[in-house]
Amino acid sequence: ATTLLQFDGHNVLTDPIWSERASPLSWIGPKRVRPPGVRFDDLPPIDVVVVSHDHYDHLDLPTLRRLERAHHPMFLVPLGCARLLSDEGLVDVHELDWWQSIDARGFSASLVPAQHFGARGPFDRDERLWAGYVLTTRGGPVFFAGDTAFGEHFAQVRTRFGPMRLA
Repeated sequence: ATTLLQFDGHNVLTDPIWSERASPLSWIGPKRVRPPGVRFDDLPPIDVVVVSHDHYDHLDLPTLRRLERAHHPMFLVPLGCARLLSDEGLVDVHELDWWQSIDARGFSASLVPAQHFGARGPFDRDERLWAGYVLTTRGGPVFFAGDTAFGEHFAQVRTRFGPMRLA
């Protein structure tokens, strides 16, 4: 789900993962099949990072720590996820609930519902929220769904934000 979005002079990463494995352990777990589309060292200055939920293939702490050291971005996360990042030394972390919006260094970012679940282990299912984002750009709203099944939340997002320019 990692995407580099560039708009209105901003660089935003969605669910960034540059690790070789999506796992709590570096030596076991699902292994990357292909290298990232952009080498980490070739990234432009990253302003904002949005994280949709706490699964290891979306909230990759080693990548987030690298981004903090290299770029000092603003991190946007769903309810319950901020502590995971702040415990790792990430500084500019903002936790949002569904339908909350924030000024994300010059543009509006809104956390929107998704149909999924959260968990990082066998005993913490649904302790942290899962979500998508709508980013307001001069060209129109951009929708990042994270992981989601089909549901009425898509119509709710359209009702609140209008048709998407990019999803």
